[in-house]
Amino acid sequence: MISLSNKLILNISKIVISTLVIYSALYITFRAMNYYKSYYEKEKLTNELQVKREETNSLKTKVNEAKKRIQNLEKSYITKEELEPKVKEIFKRMSLVDYQLNYIDAKKMCIDRYIIVARIHTESENGLKAAEGILSYLGEIKKSDKDDSLYFVNYISKAKEIK
Repeated sequence: MISLSNKLILNISKIVISTLVIYSALYITFRAMNYYKSYYEKEKLTNELQVKREETNSLKTKVNEAKKRIQNLEKSYITKEELEPKVKEIFKRMSLVDYQLNYIDAKKMCIDRYIIVARIHTESENGLKAAEGILSYLGEIKKSDKDDSLYFVNYISKAKEIK
């Protein structure tokens, strides 16, 4: 049999226990460092996320305020549905035997600007001048290149008084 002395067993036990204690201490230290590193990284990311969330909410608020201002601004100008009967009434009152003004359509270009499409039927040159004068009263006119009786009026509306 192999015999080992107590002193050798004691030395081997001390080495094994010392190695185990050192390994355990290093392992715990390494795990603690990783925990604190991940904890601080998490805190940093949480703070960044909170800042981004606040910025996003601020931007959303600004966008909503801008939308409300645009809606209020749009309410202060005439709509296409309001424009059509007014223009038709003007054309109806101003149309005489010598010339006829017909409203065809209006296209909204921006909040306060429309392009009104109108047709003029005239019997004489004076009737044409009178009809063009009425259209030019509404805005800048442009005659169609393809159809001599078709006119485009650049109508700029004025803001209504908000009640």
